[in-house]
Parts: sequence; structure tokens; C-alpha cells
Amino acid sequence: MLKSSYIYELTVILLDDTNKMKVYKTGLILTTLSWFACLNPYWIIFAGPVFLMGLLIIWFSKTTTKRKLLTTLLPLLLWYPGMLAFFFLGSKHMTPETFLVPKDFRGQITLIYNEPCGQTVPKVDGRLIYKIPDNGVMILTNEFETSIIDHEYYFVDDNWNKIEKIPELIQQDFNEDYTLEKNKNEPPRNKVGLFLLGTGSGSTLKNENYKFHMMAVNSWDSLRVQYNGGVPDKLIDSLLFQCRQKK
Repeated sequence: MLKSSYIYELTVILLDDTNKMKVYKTGLILTTLSWFACLNPYWIIFAGPVFLMGLLIIWFSKTTTKRKLLTTLLPLLLWYPGMLAFFFLGSKHMTPETFLVPKDFRGQITLIYNEPCGQTVPKVDGRLIYKIPDNGVMILTNEFETSIIDHEYYFVDDNWNKIEKIPELIQQDFNEDYTLEKNKNEPPRNKVGLFLLGTGSGSTLKNENYKFHMMAVNSWDSLRVQYNGGVPDKLIDSLLFQCRQKK
């Protein structure tokens, strides 16, 4: 009985012309606050009904149809990009990194982290600057980070001056016999680019653990042949052994 009385009183308020502008503002506040809450998909089950109630109140209010449509459609159209921005801004970001690669370098780059015997990557203007050696291996004291990356890759001359930016490429860009959906815009297979190979934990031949980030600078055709055999990289074992002997 009490519930029916409450609904009746709310309906009278909504239909009263003298209150309709106040009602619009109330609906606008509800939709705005619940829209922000809905940017986190896990909260939609709670904030979604509040958003719909706010829209219902707006459509009962004394305002133009154009404003009602805008108030209804804009939040719906902006929700997905808003959700992406919410996760981007709310997520942890890695320290921005710039990789300087010798212009004639072709092959694997291996970064090994959290090694007290290693070198410390300097930070310039807020970015970590990696000067990749000719053998492609860097043993670092820097902490191993995992989160959203901000990487830049450049070919450099003998004095570490930037020559050109290295494009990022992925395996899925190229069409192979096993490719189910062919890429109509496949890049040239002899185009040199930066391929991310993997990040995680590895072990040496002596079962000593290390944390790594691997990438390769090469064309897809050369990379595909180079990594077909999966030959263990004994250079990493040797350099890690020498480094750790210094402790």
C-alpha cells in the first residue's frame, strides 16, 4: 500500500508542469553520475538501472525533444570510447622507453632485467634510452615492468644519432599457408621492422632463472627462417655467467 502511494506521488510530481524543469535537472544528474559509473563494465549491473531511470525522468520533464534526444543518444555513443579512456587512464603505464638500434643490425634483441651485475639504463627527458649493442644483448639492473607500454624504435648511426624510425610489425600482418583470413594489405615481406618476440622468465643451461624481454629487427622472410629451428641462444648463457661472476 505504501509502495503504491509513493509511485502515485512520484507520477504526480513528474506530470506537474511547474516541476518539470526541476525534474529534468534531477534526471540529468542521475544519468551523468550513473554514466561515469558505467565506464567500469563491472558496475553496469548496479549503475545501469539508475541510468535508465534518469532517462525516464528526463523524458517526463519539460524540455525540448531535441534536448531529450541528445541527452539520450550522446551518453550511449560516448560510452565505448569513454570506457577505453577510463581503462587507459586508470591502468599502470610502464616508463616510456626508446630503443636505439645500429643501422646495420639484424637479429634478436634480448633485454635481461633485475641483474645487480648489469648496467643501468639512463633516463633522458622521462624516457629510458636503450643503446642496443652489436650482439643485441643487454643485461640490466633495471626492474622488470609489465603494463601498458610506450616504446619508440630508431635506427642510429655510429654516434647514436637517429636516422629513421623502425616500424612495428606483427606476425599476423603476413599471409602464410596456415592463415585463415588473408590480409589484403600485407606489408612487403622484405620490409625491415621491429617484431616483439616475448616477455617473461627463462632459464640458462645451468637452470639459473632470469627475466627477459625479446624482440627482433628483421624482415618477415628472414625472421621466419631464422626462428624456424628454435636454436637455444648460448650467447645469453655465456654473458649471464660472466656477469654474475662479478658479484
